[in-house]
Amino acid sequence: MMYLAIPMTVALFLAFRALHAKVRSPLCNPVLLTIAASVFILSAWHIDINEYRAHTQIFDYLLELAVVALAVPLYKQIHQLRRQLLLMFIAVAAGIITATTTAVVITSLLRVPEQLQASLASLAVTTPITLLVTEQLGGLGSIAASMVILIGIVGAIVGFNTLKLTGIKHKGAQGVALGGACHAIGTATAIADNETSAAYASAAMALSALLSPIIVPIYYPWLASLAL
Repeated sequence: MMYLAIPMTVALFLAFRALHAKVRSPLCNPVLLTIAASVFILSAWHIDINEYRAHTQIFDYLLELAVVALAVPLYKQIHQLRRQLLLMFIAVAAGIITATTTAVVITSLLRVPEQLQASLASLAVTTPITLLVTEQLGGLGSIAASMVILIGIVGAIVGFNTLKLTGIKHKGAQGVALGGACHAIGTATAIADNETSAAYASAAMALSALLSPIIVPIYYPWLASLAL
């Protein structure tokens, strides 16, 4: 049965991507629907999640390649981005600090265990990087990865509409917000919208991957000590 794991997952994603292209609704996000359908199938057939993961481990390696491929729109718009690189550094760094601060404050108020708090401290970055940073902080990589994916899906569903409602209509600013906060899934959403948003989202995601391993391991322990 498990030899069908990869074909099943790919077929589900392609089917839901085709549905999304037809319906054009944020609620038809192919990543979200593929996850939901996979969970339903595994539950219905009583398939162990660890067995499924063992047979689909290639996706872990392909994820890193997919993240690199998101640099294509960045390359196409590099001449425009160079003029605003410093502002993007500041915006992304502020986003990382805000995300970590929010996580620590909320988890401290809820009195969650320290390991869980550390798992939520580095969510403003794409999955491969958050796993490295979370391990360094002593958190649980599985929780961090799940939260990063959840944030990306939520951002893909409501991101553009939320930005428009708050008056942020500049395509570059929208791209920075999606790439910095919603990572690869947010960047993929920006790519589907327009090339300018895609370039800024790719740049923001790349800067987040560069800055998070520097900022979070220094900022989080200091902030957590104040929250104790």
